[in-house]
Amino acid sequence: MKLTRLGACGATTLALVAACAGTVTPAGAASGSCTARYEPKTYPSGYVVDTVYYCDSWQKAPVYGRTLVTQHSWMYAGSNWYTCQRRDIGHQNPVTYNADGSANRNDWWLFTLADESVEGGPGYWGYLPATYVVQGDNWQPVPHVPDC
Repeated sequence: MKLTRLGACGATTLALVAACAGTVTPAGAASGSCTARYEPKTYPSGYVVDTVYYCDSWQKAPVYGRTLVTQHSWMYAGSNWYTCQRRDIGHQNPVTYNADGSANRNDWWLFTLADESVEGGPGYWGYLPATYVVQGDNWQPVPHVPDC
């Protein structure tokens, strides 16, 4: 899922990409990895993780519950943190598309606390599809983010 910067409509920042007319296209670097940061986060269960992984997302992305079937939240575009990722062969990510029309497909999901619920309130903990993350390739885990 090598994502390329959108050349049409002159977008130069992640925020501008979503405003472009036509098909929304990933605006990230063609390569790179997520950045680890010591930033403790507490899961709803009380478990604490000390390190999170910041990765870039190129547009507002859906966040799903534990079963990966129901979307309950949204994550805004930009640099966002994730605690881990998991693969679920039975639940493919929504397909996203690059500027050249090629598709991004995956079955890896990143665990995070979303920005906003679908009802407009605070977001919930859940899984974001890897197809919305700039780093990574089709059918591969996002580099440098540990398994859940």
